[in-house]
Amino acid sequence: MNERVPAKHPEARAHHFVPQCWLAGFTDTGQKDGRLWVTDLKRQRQWPTSPPNAGHRKDFYRIDEPDTDPLVFENALGDIETQTAPVLRSLYNSPQYPTGKELETLLWFAAVQFMRVPAFRPWILGIEQSIRLAMASKALESPETWKQALVKAGIPTDEPAATYERMLEFQQRVLKTGEYTMEAGTAWYLTLGFQGAANTVFPLLLKRYWGMVHSPSGSFIGSDNPVGIDGPKGQLSGFKSADVILFPVNRYMLLLGTNEPVKQPFVNRKLIAKHNTLRCWPPRSSCILTSRISAG
Repeated sequence: MNERVPAKHPEARAHHFVPQCWLAGFTDTGQKDGRLWVTDLKRQRQWPTSPPNAGHRKDFYRIDEPDTDPLVFENALGDIETQTAPVLRSLYNSPQYPTGKELETLLWFAAVQFMRVPAFRPWILGIEQSIRLAMASKALESPETWKQALVKAGIPTDEPAATYERMLEFQQRVLKTGEYTMEAGTAWYLTLGFQGAANTVFPLLLKRYWGMVHSPSGSFIGSDNPVGIDGPKGQLSGFKSADVILFPVNRYMLLLGTNEPVKQPFVNRKLIAKHNTLRCWPPRSSCILTSRISAG
């Protein structure tokens, strides 16, 4: 008698870069099957949908590495969502300042969320490219410094393709035309992202003073890049230097983290509208998520 082989579950192909458990907090019901309005700023379109059908791309976290589960990162992100979902649900039902453990869970979720969105990839690649070009410029200050750089990299100093003159010519062409671009695979982005989230972003978030802003009308909006960084006008700010870091937990509550204790802001429509405007105008965001057509 032949044994029946259990059917394999089909591989998940729609990878949510904005988790459904978080999206649910911006629907009209707070549930994954609730209605969600998506506004695409780039294409100037708006449409109703639900969390399962929003914020995902095909195989976005799938990797192709030898002897490695192609869904290792997708599964790791799923584990984080499983741990965070009960906290998100509880705070939707009863918006209040999170407990110590709840806050820690939310900040880890926010740190990971920062690196898992599509906009993170060109952003971090641009930084890496700038660093490498700067290192190359320093190495090409003279034939001697270039020779030292080759030795350090384990490249023969007589390698025809890496002569000082050829590389100097290449550098000048790059600076003049901007033709040089780097490429990276999914595993590179996710490995670097997880390392940055664990070793840099999360510890910096933990050091901040966190407050909560409550919108009784549920007028806060989310986006496909929900972690907001705000600092002095005209200056680039990061997780360490920013005046305030903003993270909407759901449409009723917003977390804000500062480097120094601050007085709880007075909540009115102007404050809510200011936050919603920031969510509509970060350079790394394109889609806005609300429970109705207009909010705030």
